[in-house]
This record gives sequence, C-alpha cells and structure tokens, in this order.
Amino acid sequence: MIVKNKVKLKDKNVALTLVPQDSEDLWYLYNLLRVGDTVHVLSHRNVKKGNQAQIQKGKSKMEKILVKLKLLIEDIDYIASDNTMRLSGKTVEPNEYVPLNSYHTADIELNKDLTILKENWDEYDMSILDDLCSVEKKADIGAVVLQEGVAHICFITETMTVLKSKVEKSIPRKNPQYGTRDLDKAMNTFLSMVSETMIRHFDFDKLKVILLASPGFLAKSLFDKIMLDCQTSQNSGENKVYNSILKNKSKFVIAHSSTGYLQGLEEALQDPQTKKRLSDTKFSEESNALSDFHKALNDDDGRAWYGLEEVKKAIYMDAVRYLMVTDQLFNNDDVETRRMYIELTETAKKNGAQVFIFSSLHESGVQLNQLTGIAALLKYPVPDLDESEDEDEDENENEDNDE
Repeated sequence: MIVKNKVKLKDKNVALTLVPQDSEDLWYLYNLLRVGDTVHVLSHRNVKKGNQAQIQKGKSKMEKILVKLKLLIEDIDYIASDNTMRLSGKTVEPNEYVPLNSYHTADIELNKDLTILKENWDEYDMSILDDLCSVEKKADIGAVVLQEGVAHICFITETMTVLKSKVEKSIPRKNPQYGTRDLDKAMNTFLSMVSETMIRHFDFDKLKVILLASPGFLAKSLFDKIMLDCQTSQNSGENKVYNSILKNKSKFVIAHSSTGYLQGLEEALQDPQTKKRLSDTKFSEESNALSDFHKALNDDDGRAWYGLEEVKKAIYMDAVRYLMVTDQLFNNDDVETRRMYIELTETAKKNGAQVFIFSSLHESGVQLNQLTGIAALLKYPVPDLDESEDEDEDENENEDNDE
C-alpha cells in the first residue's frame, strides 16, 4: 500500500490518499473504511455524448468514461475470495456527468488512488495505517532459505515475498591434509552470520512462523546453532533477544528446498507438509488462547467469560489474562460503539492482558463471533460476572428485609 499523505492522530476531517497494490491491501481497506466515511474514487460510467439538441432527440451516443466520484459511503461490499470491493453511496459533490445526491456503486481498483475523509481517525484506524505502511508488520512469516555459503532472509505476506538481506561467505572445500577443519570453521562462521542477520531483522514475538529451508540438513544445522547460542546466552544472562527466541521455539518450521536461492523458498512453500505446518503455526497463539478459553468454559471454573458486559467488568477489575475480540466489532457502523471497543482493548493492554484480534475470515474468528465476538480468560476465578447490578441490589434489599 502506498500512502500519499500522513494523518495526525485525533485530527478531524482529514483526507488521506492511498493506493492499494494487492489483495492484502483490500483487506486492510475493508477494516479501515466504514459507513459514514467520504471517499474520492475513480469509476467508469456510461454517459451520453453530444450536444443538448442531440440528447433531446435521442441521437446522442453512449460512451464509457472515467469520472471522479465523491461518495458518502452507505454500504461496503467485500468478497475476500474474489479480491473485490465495492463502495455504494450518494454523491456529495456534483460534476459534469454526475448530479448531486445520486446513488452510485464504485469498484475499488488496484493501483488506483482512493482518498478517504473521516470525521475522526481513531486509535484502531492508526494501527491499521501503521500496518499498511510496514511490510514487517504485515508479514506473518519470517523465512531463511540457504545453502553452503549463501542465505536469503525474507518476510512473507499473503501476497508477496520481500528480501530483507543476503548473507554470503566463501566456504573452502575439504582439504586432504587437514580434513574438514577449515570447512567446519567457515560453516560455523557462516551460520553465525545468518543467525545474527535474522536477529537484526526478525521480531520473534510478533512473527507467527519462522521458516528455515535448505538442501540437505543445513536448515536443521542453522536451527541447532541458533538454539545452542540461545542456551549459552540465557545461561550467562546476556541477551533478551535470545530469551525471546527460546520462548518462541515452537514457531520454527524446518523444510527442504533444492537450492538456497529464492526459488528454493517458493519450492518449500508449495510442499503440502510445509503448508500444513505453516497453517497450524500461523494461528497457533490465537488457537491456543481460544482452546484454553474453551477448556475453562467447559470446566465452569469461573475463569472463562464472554459477552460485552461480563468482559467489561473483568477488564476494569484487572482480572483478564487473555482478551479475545473479532475484527468485526471494530467495523461497527456506530462510531461510539467502535470507540468503546477500542478503549476496552487499550485498557486491557495497560492492565497487562494479552489481546488477540481474530480475523472473521479464519475459523477461530468464526467460532469467536458465535460467542458474541468478545471473550476473556481470567487470571483467577471470578464468579457471578453475569449478574446485573439490579440483581445485586435486589439481593441486598432481600437481605435487609430478612433482618
């Protein structure tokens, strides 16, 4: 996504021009746009060409032209599987071919400008824009494809692979006199260089998968080297990054490729076994949190709650360990409702809760939407969160009457 101008947080009535470049950008736009926003968008329209007399006599010709519409959005139609998005609404600005207050539907096209005007850009909007402008934040997968003496460090999003760095080192052949001594030393240095480059570029807490691919057993050797360095550093208490890597050890996936160049990465990604492991790992944090929630819910131990009022009480009690919310709630047409969910998640984060925003297009998000779209796993049991204040007051009155 190309962002042509910047927005300051809390600015009102600020227009932002974006250029969506791929299907993933459409998904971010879908989360950014809402009913009530105003957009400037180019759209093809069939118009009558000719002078007034020709038009009146019905002799004018229909011609498809490109017109710029300024629409107040009343409906957003997004089909992820088809990579299509349509915006419908009334025109709020007339031009030569389009009268004021006429209804139009415009397709959002890739590599075409789209200008969005909002009354207010809130925290959720800004987080989406932040992700849009950063490949690192859009990427779920960090990948290294390597062979002896060369490695490529990449980020992988749903639609593209971005090369961040290339590591090269001359590796000597086996020497008849000294055996593999020089070879082993060079390979150890090479693997250290690759590991250090990964650490510079990868945020191991945020990435959902770290894919290592190579011919033979080199990817496994790199993994073993990283784990050994982490263990050594952890024992000496040297580096927090290594502690982060150990904590995220389960995110590593080792795969086979026939080469250490980028075509080898594509080859590894197409392997059915790798695909399954990537799918399982990408959503592992969300799935694990939801699984823990369901277990507590089945145990009925007072730690699992869903529904806005119950979760809100738990958040303000500072009792929430995991807060789980679907992106659907942030797309609410009502500005106040949307702002309320944003404030809830911000409060939960400040209180130390881990916040998961589930995609409604993924199975875990579908499951959460069936449970009102918001749920929490608590740090400790809290009974009767579902009792209303009125019920509490009635109980107190009954106790007073009994006395």
